[in-house]
Amino acid sequence: MTVYLDTSVLVSLLHEDHHTVRVLEWAGHVDDLVLSTWTAIEFTSALSVQSRMKRLVDRDRRKLELDLDHWLSTRVVLDVMNSDIVAARRLVRNDVRLRAPDGIHLALAVRHGFVLATLDTDMAAVARDIGLTVIVP
Repeated sequence: MTVYLDTSVLVSLLHEDHHTVRVLEWAGHVDDLVLSTWTAIEFTSALSVQSRMKRLVDRDRRKLELDLDHWLSTRVVLDVMNSDIVAARRLVRNDVRLRAPDGIHLALAVRHGFVLATLDTDMAAVARDIGLTVIVP
């Protein structure tokens, strides 16, 4: 079973938060985790937000980016295609619970036939509605 990670799970894997212990335990039992270039940029954006809010110092942000780079070098990283953007728009148009970035994650999971791992309850609900198998670590 291949599991596509959305950004919420990736952040908890690499940056300690209140989900980290649970996510690390879960991830230790999954062999095939994939993510996308979109997940990586959202991770970087999340760190930038934390830095601007003074919740993360630059030194720690740089270390987390290096940790991500190392982690990405050991994983399959999917490219986002224009068709994923088109599919994401369709998903967002059809469900007000879904934000555009989450629509891109769903479109990628659908295109590849992957299980979705997310901590986002709205995205998980929409994913189930469109027939994806969802794991909430």
